[in-house]
Order: sequence, then C-alpha cells, then structure tokens
Amino acid sequence: MPAARPGSRGLVFVSHTSRRRTKEELGPDEYRAQGRRKEYLGRVLTELEQQLPEAGFQIWWDRRDLQPGQPVDASIHSALNRCRAAVILIDADALNPGYMRREVNILAFRGAEQSVFVLPVLLHVDAEQVRDSQLGHDTGIDVQLALRTSNKRNSAAARQTAEQITEQLLKRSAQWQRDIRSPVNRWIDDVAVFLTGASQAALREAAARLDLDLVAWERSTEGERRWEIAAAMWSADGQAVYEVLEGVADHLSDAQRQKIVKWVLPQWVDLRAARTVREVAGGTAGSYRAVSLATRAYRLGEHVVRRSTAGNRTTRVVRLTDVHGEGTIQELVGQSEATLRRELNFPKEAPADEVASVLRSSPDRGVYAILRADTVNPATSAAVVRELQHRFPGITVVVLNQSGTPGGGSSMISPVFEDFPPERERQVRKFVSDLSDLSGARKIEVDSDE
Repeated sequence: MPAARPGSRGLVFVSHTSRRRTKEELGPDEYRAQGRRKEYLGRVLTELEQQLPEAGFQIWWDRRDLQPGQPVDASIHSALNRCRAAVILIDADALNPGYMRREVNILAFRGAEQSVFVLPVLLHVDAEQVRDSQLGHDTGIDVQLALRTSNKRNSAAARQTAEQITEQLLKRSAQWQRDIRSPVNRWIDDVAVFLTGASQAALREAAARLDLDLVAWERSTEGERRWEIAAAMWSADGQAVYEVLEGVADHLSDAQRQKIVKWVLPQWVDLRAARTVREVAGGTAGSYRAVSLATRAYRLGEHVVRRSTAGNRTTRVVRLTDVHGEGTIQELVGQSEATLRRELNFPKEAPADEVASVLRSSPDRGVYAILRADTVNPATSAAVVRELQHRFPGITVVVLNQSGTPGGGSSMISPVFEDFPPERERQVRKFVSDLSDLSGARKIEVDSDE
C-alpha cells in the first residue's frame, strides 16, 4: 500500500484512563500492579503515536493526563465530534472510569448515528469483566467485538497491539465517508448560532457550568466559544442544560430563545436510549423497526425520536390515532392508514401494494410513527404494528404503552429504557415544562397528555 499523507485517512480519537490511585487506597501489591498497567498503557500509546500517522491517520489523545474530577475540556468535545474512528483502550482501571465513561458514551452514540468506527481494545481484562463493569453497563459498549491482545506486557507486546489496532483501522478506513454535515454536527452548529447575542459574561458562566477548561475556552474565537458550549451541551445532563439556558435566556431575542429551546427539549433522553432507537431505525430492509416507551405522552415519544436523530431536518414524526376498541386488527390499522397516506403524500385511491412498492424501493425515508396503544392488550398492539409495517415498509413505529411493560409484552418491540417509572416521567415532564417556560412562547403544561 502506498504511503498515505499524514492525517489523510481522518482523525482517530484514543480513549483511555491514566488515573493513578495512591498506595494507601490500593495496598502495596495492587499499587505495584497499577504501575505495571500504566507503564504498559504508556508503551501502547507511544507505539500508536508513531504507527497511526505513518498509516495516514491523525491521532488525538489526552496528553495532559486528566485526573479524576478534572473537567472534560473543549478540545476533547471538539475531537469527539470530529473523529472518524475511536480506539478505546480498556484496562482494569477503565472498568470504573470516571470521565472516560462520558467519552465512551458519546462515541458509542456516534458509532450508531454516523457509522463512526469504534474499536474497544482489551488490555489484560476479559469481556466478562467489561460487561459486568460500570463502563460496560453505563455505555452499552459491545465488548463482544473487542480486540483481544497479548497477555504479555513487554515492548514487543505493545508494538504488536498497536499493529493490530492500525490493521483494523486500515481495513475499515476504506469504508469511511467524511460527513461534516452529520446530524450531530448540524445540531451543534445550530445551537451555537442561536447563542449569538449572549454576552461574554453569560457565555463564560455557561462554559463553567459545563465544566469546560476556561483558560483554553477564553483563548478561542467568539464563534469557537459558542460552538464549544453547544458541543458540551450535546452530552450534558438535563439540569446542566437548563441552567445554561436559564443563564443566557435574558440575553437572547424571542426568536433565538424559542429556537434554542425547541432544539434542546429532547435532551432529557440519554444517549444510550437514543442509540437504541437509532439502531432499531437503521435495521435492514424488512426488519422489525419498532420501539416502545412506557408513557402515554406523545411529546415524550417525539423527543425520543428527535434525540436519536439529533433533530435531523429530514426526519418526519407522525402522530397516529390511538389504538383502542374491540375491532379487528384490520379495522384498528385502518384508523392509522389514512394519516400515514396523507403525511407521505399517497392518494387515497392508490392500491396498497403500490404504496408498499414505492416505500420498499426507498426504505430509509426517516419516517417515525407514534402510536398510543395503552388500552389494548400487548398482542393486539404488536399485531397492529406488524400490519402497519407491512403496509408502510421502512417506517419506524414508536409505541406508547403505560401498561407497566415497556416493550408491550412483545419481543419484536424494543424498549427504549430498561425502566421508566412514574417518578422518572414526572422529572421529565418538569424538565420539558420548565424549559418551555424559558422560550417565551406557549408553555407546555406539566400535566398535559402531550
């Protein structure tokens, strides 16, 4: 293979933890073991720093060795959103990872949303340890596809590990397509524009709330500062997002406030839940594209879609008629068919096989249908969903069912959350209502069925 230009194959983000605990915390034996782990990790990083640029990749890893409790700064958010691939180096210290968990959560979502290649690499740990760890549980990273490396810790083993990683990246790099206008990047760009007009003092306070490195942030240009705040908001928790918007709201015009609130309302949905929706919606043609949410609030169902698509402008969200009554499956489906035909611009008189044929020829239209089905039994709702997908192939159905069974009792309908108890819904409703109050437009009432 001819030599590639440095960086021509794209940016590779390397995630790892360099934290060190004291001898008092670990005890003498584990403290020495930690030293050996960090020495080997350093060897692997040094080899990657040499091999990846030689193969044409640009490499990014935290050279300042952030310690637990230090902020994840703006340069990390920028790299996380620009990378074309990510290497996650998992040693024993990464299993309870602190800030590394946040990096991996973002990368896992980008892997589903943008086909960013995410390569977990096991350094002297096994897949079972990762699955049972905080890292595995909180991020859902697929350790079954992880790269298993040598059990040795010498320089030759580190070089071999780096060679294996480089080989995997080279195999996948031919499939990469640069997409700077991805939905996530477009979301960040739009939110950054909506922040125009906020004073520097208000923006600095927002950066502090988001744990950005204020020294680095203040060295950026005005546009870069807004972008860095928006990038950090993408992965922030709801309370931080609300506090940021509360702090800048008085500095923005009515139109700016309304637009930015509309874009960030879905951020009560965590990235792991959004990734579930994204993966189901991206299933192969003919696969069962259906998810459920244990609520009857239409707006919350819509927010799950908006979060999973990063507010993609081409996404269409259609609210269907509630499924209720004792009619046949065909009668219950008929209540929704007219709505879908109208929204997808099919004439009433068009034969059903013609509609299905057109949709089957272009299955990835980004159409999500929200169906409230909490008054019928799970078997009926699953049958209705199946029939709708038969008539309208390629759509993704979001089933709202507050029956206490998030998946509606059907293995073909994937629950968005493992658990969505009433107290969680109350928190979400308050977040949505509080944020809408900031917009200055119509308030979303907290107890509305919306």
